[in-house]
Amino acid sequence: MAPSAPQYQPVPTTPSVSVGDAATPCSTTSSSPPSSSSRRRYSDPASRGGLLASPIPRGMRLRPIPLILAFMVLAILSGSFIHPTPRSYIADYLSSSTSTLNPSTALTSNVQPATGGLPAHLGIPMTLEARLAYLLSRPALWQWEAELPSRHGCPFYTYNRNTYFFHEGKPEQWEQVTPTDVKRYRNKIVEYMRGVEREGGKLVWEDGMDAHVPAAERRGLIYTAGDGPALNRLRLCLHMLRKVIGSKILVHVYHFKGELEEPGLKDGFEADYDIKFIEVGGRRQDGKSWNIKNIAFLHTQFTEFVYLDSDNIPLIDPMELFEGAEYKQSGSVFWSDLNKDHPDNAIFRVMGRDCTDDHWPGEAGQLVFDKRANNGLNLAVLHLTNHMMEEDKMYGFLSYGDKDTFRFSFYALGLDYQMAPRIFASAGGYQTENGEDSHEFCGHTMLHWALTPSSEAHNPAYSPKPAFLHTILAKHRYHLQPEKLFTHVRKPRLDGITDPRLVRTYYEWTGQCFGITLKGPDGTMGVEGSWGDGQGVEMISMEELIGDNMVWRELQELSRTFVNIDH
Repeated sequence: MAPSAPQYQPVPTTPSVSVGDAATPCSTTSSSPPSSSSRRRYSDPASRGGLLASPIPRGMRLRPIPLILAFMVLAILSGSFIHPTPRSYIADYLSSSTSTLNPSTALTSNVQPATGGLPAHLGIPMTLEARLAYLLSRPALWQWEAELPSRHGCPFYTYNRNTYFFHEGKPEQWEQVTPTDVKRYRNKIVEYMRGVEREGGKLVWEDGMDAHVPAAERRGLIYTAGDGPALNRLRLCLHMLRKVIGSKILVHVYHFKGELEEPGLKDGFEADYDIKFIEVGGRRQDGKSWNIKNIAFLHTQFTEFVYLDSDNIPLIDPMELFEGAEYKQSGSVFWSDLNKDHPDNAIFRVMGRDCTDDHWPGEAGQLVFDKRANNGLNLAVLHLTNHMMEEDKMYGFLSYGDKDTFRFSFYALGLDYQMAPRIFASAGGYQTENGEDSHEFCGHTMLHWALTPSSEAHNPAYSPKPAFLHTILAKHRYHLQPEKLFTHVRKPRLDGITDPRLVRTYYEWTGQCFGITLKGPDGTMGVEGSWGDGQGVEMISMEELIGDNMVWRELQELSRTFVNIDH
């Protein structure tokens, strides 16, 4: 059966990129940072004995600030005796407030608004030339000009942004990006887009571009894999997908030329799991293979696709994701990473916007994407992402691999995208990173949740089911005990992706495990000493979460194979 038509419609033609000379400079509010000598200094006239000098002797003057502080302390102390139940009063206030500390009563939908797009009041047309022209028109700023709004939107000491390993040593580099550099970045984006069109490429989706593909073959699942351990882990994932879950989704596995050349290897995979291998060029000279994702996404026959890393074990049929309310809303969905953006990252100046906490950075081990979305401009997003991956010297210190380039491309064009409705949980067991018994839980795998069925879109209490186990740390661990590999899950009690109470559940990569720590007291309602916001950290058994079914039983079995791959 052919997939149903999406809620958005593609544009009929590909517009040309006509935004003037790519070298035309953007306006900037300043050409250089102010010198310290140019900053005006103010002094107290009384301290100079001027006309406003006080006749009262200095030692007898009442100082207003200490007086105010003393009054405040007295008010607080007296309030504790005047009000009979001050702690419960505060807890009741927090539990009923619709402030950012406790928004639960204000939430009416499990599906939050998409983000990334431009405000509607700007009236920027949904065409590529208009979006690029707007990008070029944005002010090109120095770091000091942009830092206050961005630091307000992305406070330093929240969401792990100040300790994330990729951010180490980067602020000094970001500060060196000048307004001239900002213009150069933007002009290079336009030049790249023009080059794609000159070579006959399509930047915007056109109606009929997939007419040569049978309707039933326009949706599918993309993997990328090379030789060695990645291929062995892929075998486990395909076994779970085909033999356990029973998914019939079309599967294409992309690899670079020169890989998977062992005689009979690909034939065996294709026969066992009903998949298709596709060879492409474009391997980077530095040996890194992150860019194969972008190459696959532009090359694929699939108009709509799910992507999974080869170390990402599916727990559901990926076809379900195409029916998720989040996907139908915006045509693309990404799953959260453990940190949020650093406010000083120069990428925000390049994109002409402030850093905000609207969305988490995406963790690109899984995504779902429709090239037709955003009036056909999602295809341009893939091209722009490819440009960022090719220009590693320009973007390598602004983004960590491919995972950020998708989001930054949406930002550059001012387009909406969506996040999965729940932040990931930490999956693992009670053993150390070296497989020794432990009383401490160590989470080595990201458990990501499924999307929201349309029938539950307006139910804020709906909890999506487990969808993927991304074994991002587990695959690097030796001597793990298979029977303790996936026994428990640690998660925030309130894990909605936009819930500001996540600021109290600190996600941290310790180098060995994914830690989730509750900051402050538990928020359970009605408990003495509770913070009263409902937040906390829960430990749940994997069997309870998945259920005593075939998926759970097979997960236990494949653990025995997983721990021995490449060990």
